[in-house]
Amino acid sequence: MVDARTLAAAVLGVALGLVFVVAPETVLQVHTAGRLPRDRHGRYGDDGTGHRGASRDGAPHGGTDGGDAPAAVSQWRRLVQLVGVALVLGGLYFAWTLV
Repeated sequence: MVDARTLAAAVLGVALGLVFVVAPETVLQVHTAGRLPRDRHGRYGDDGTGHRGASRDGAPHGGTDGGDAPAAVSQWRRLVQLVGVALVLGGLYFAWTLV
């Protein structure tokens, strides 16, 4: 007889892994729900009373626009896809143990 928990682990592992591989942008959006990088202005410890783009002493903040943001998003997307491949392999392993 087939163990229900092992079968569930195999099905869920493969299904979730395929979602991670096929739609990594969706996984990232769900993971970062409510966190918008555009909402963050200022430096650590600022209370939000200063002008946007400059610190209290008038020095401009560096890199808040994220000039390398597409590269960072691509790296996160690739990481999500690698986790998806690991989940698929784990699910296939559990399916193989059922045989």
